[in-house]
Amino acid sequence: MLIRKRMILVLFLLSCLLFSCKKTIDYADIKATAPEIRTIPGKYDLDFIEMHNFVIDSLQSDVTPFFYIVNGKFDISGDNENKLIVVKCTCLDNCVQEDVDLFFSYVLNLISMNAAEQDFRYKAPTVSSDGTYMDFGTVFNSFDLRLFADKESGNVLRDTYIVKGNTIPIDSRYIKE
Repeated sequence: MLIRKRMILVLFLLSCLLFSCKKTIDYADIKATAPEIRTIPGKYDLDFIEMHNFVIDSLQSDVTPFFYIVNGKFDISGDNENKLIVVKCTCLDNCVQEDVDLFFSYVLNLISMNAAEQDFRYKAPTVSSDGTYMDFGTVFNSFDLRLFADKESGNVLRDTYIVKGNTIPIDSRYIKE
């Protein structure tokens, strides 16, 4: 019993000693700092093979009305050094420019989505609540764009070069159903 009392006394003394050493904190000395947010140094490089495959997979998985694009005659390529994205396709002979522009509208939105996935500094296209694409995102502010479409007969439907940051002459408002 004596040992128990001594143990309680020692624990009491230790707790008194511990509480007497309590240091007050002057919160004015503490500087609230937010974590440092740094931008990624370096170039805006994109993987155009990944981009091409992403667009092809998306076109195949979605129900799209692009039967007039000749199978195997569609390509997305690019050049990170020259900051250029090239989209080429071949259409059936009865295709008109409005048809190919609808196709390009959807493809440009897919390119922008993939660029935003590859590098968070790019913004994906804005999509409204009804599924309408409102813009082409921001990748075309950093990359020039060449759109080329011809018919199987060789007649050119569109051969347009757009310098980065300029308005793309195609409506972004493709409606994904």
